[in-house]
Amino acid sequence: MSTTTAGIIFLATLVAVLAVTHVPLGDYMYRAYTGTTHFRVERAIYRLIGADPGAEQSWGGYARSALAFSAIGIVFLFGFQLVQGSCRWP
Repeated sequence: MSTTTAGIIFLATLVAVLAVTHVPLGDYMYRAYTGTTHFRVERAIYRLIGADPGAEQSWGGYARSALAFSAIGIVFLFGFQLVQGSCRWP
């Protein structure tokens, strides 16, 4: 099979999968983003981290969250790179 044929088959499959799943996925996303009720696990996590799910986030809070997430990601990436150097593969 040539790469052109494989690409066409891939695109046709992707379009077919999107056509089949767009309505159920769209309905789920609508309920998830506009719903006011939360699952028990979500409520437990909100309580654990001290977040109010009904409150708007200020730009300062968003900036702190983005910086903290980036810093944690950098620390984990650095750790992975350190461990990668010590792993010996046969």
